[in-house]
Amino acid sequence: MTREETGELVRKARRLMIKVGQDTLRFDSGTNPITEQQIHAYLVHDDGFLRVPVLTMGDLLVRGYTEELYREALRGDR
Repeated sequence: MTREETGELVRKARRLMIKVGQDTLRFDSGTNPITEQQIHAYLVHDDGFLRVPVLTMGDLLVRGYTEELYREALRGDR
Protein backbone atom coordinates (compact mmCIF):
# COMPACT_ATOMS: atom_id res chain seq x y z
CA MET A 1 0.00 0.00 0.00
CA THR A 2 1.16 3.51 -0.71
CA ARG A 3 1.54 6.24 1.91
CA GLU A 4 -1.83 7.71 0.85
CA GLU A 5 -3.63 4.34 0.93
CA THR A 6 -2.14 3.59 4.34
CA GLY A 7 -3.37 6.94 5.65
CA GLU A 8 -6.88 6.23 4.36
CA LEU A 9 -6.87 2.78 5.98
CA VAL A 10 -5.71 4.15 9.34
CA ARG A 11 -8.19 7.04 9.34
CA LYS A 12 -11.07 4.53 8.98
CA ALA A 13 -10.09 2.84 12.25
CA ARG A 14 -11.41 4.14 15.56
CA ARG A 15 -8.97 2.09 17.66
CA LEU A 16 -5.36 1.25 16.87
CA MET A 17 -2.84 -1.07 18.51
CA ILE A 18 0.63 -0.46 17.09
CA LYS A 19 3.57 -2.71 17.96
CA VAL A 20 6.78 -0.66 18.07
CA GLY A 21 9.80 -2.58 19.33
CA GLN A 22 8.85 -4.10 22.69
CA ASP A 23 5.99 -1.62 23.24
CA THR A 24 2.41 -1.49 22.03
CA LEU A 25 1.05 2.00 21.40
CA ARG A 26 -2.71 2.47 21.64
CA PHE A 27 -4.74 5.15 19.94
CA ASP A 28 -8.46 5.91 20.10
CA SER A 29 -10.01 8.46 17.74
CA GLY A 30 -12.16 9.87 20.55
CA THR A 31 -9.57 10.29 23.29
CA ASN A 32 -6.08 9.85 21.81
CA PRO A 33 -6.21 10.20 18.01
CA ILE A 34 -3.20 9.25 15.90
CA THR A 35 -1.57 12.11 13.98
CA GLU A 36 -0.46 12.10 10.35
CA GLN A 37 3.14 12.24 11.56
CA GLN A 38 2.59 9.15 13.72
CA ILE A 39 0.91 7.30 10.85
CA HIS A 40 3.95 7.91 8.69
CA ALA A 41 6.40 7.07 11.49
CA TYR A 42 4.77 3.82 12.62
CA LEU A 43 3.17 2.40 9.48
CA VAL A 44 4.94 3.71 6.39
CA HIS A 45 8.40 2.40 5.47
CA ASP A 46 11.13 4.73 4.21
CA ASP A 47 10.26 3.80 0.62
CA GLY A 48 6.73 5.20 1.11
CA PHE A 49 4.87 1.89 1.35
CA LEU A 50 3.22 -0.11 4.11
CA ARG A 51 5.69 -2.90 4.94
CA VAL A 52 4.40 -4.48 8.15
CA PRO A 53 1.62 -6.96 8.94
CA VAL A 54 -1.67 -5.15 9.56
CA LEU A 55 -4.89 -6.70 10.82
CA THR A 56 -8.13 -4.78 10.41
CA MET A 57 -11.24 -5.96 12.19
CA GLY A 58 -14.30 -3.74 12.47
CA ASP A 59 -13.11 -0.42 13.90
CA LEU A 60 -9.76 -1.87 15.06
CA LEU A 61 -6.42 -1.74 13.25
CA VAL A 62 -3.46 -3.74 14.59
CA ARG A 63 0.04 -3.05 13.26
CA GLY A 64 2.68 -5.71 13.77
CA TYR A 65 2.33 -9.22 15.07
CA THR A 66 2.90 -11.08 18.27
CA GLU A 67 0.74 -13.90 19.54
CA GLU A 68 -0.12 -11.87 22.64
CA LEU A 69 -1.13 -8.83 20.58
CA TYR A 70 -3.40 -10.84 18.29
CA ARG A 71 -4.95 -12.70 21.23
CA GLU A 72 -5.85 -9.36 22.81
CA ALA A 73 -7.21 -7.98 19.55
CA LEU A 74 -9.29 -11.08 18.80
CA ARG A 75 -10.67 -11.22 22.35
CA GLY A 76 -11.71 -7.59 22.15
CA ASP A 77 -9.80 -6.54 25.29
CA ARG A 78 -9.61 -2.83 26.12
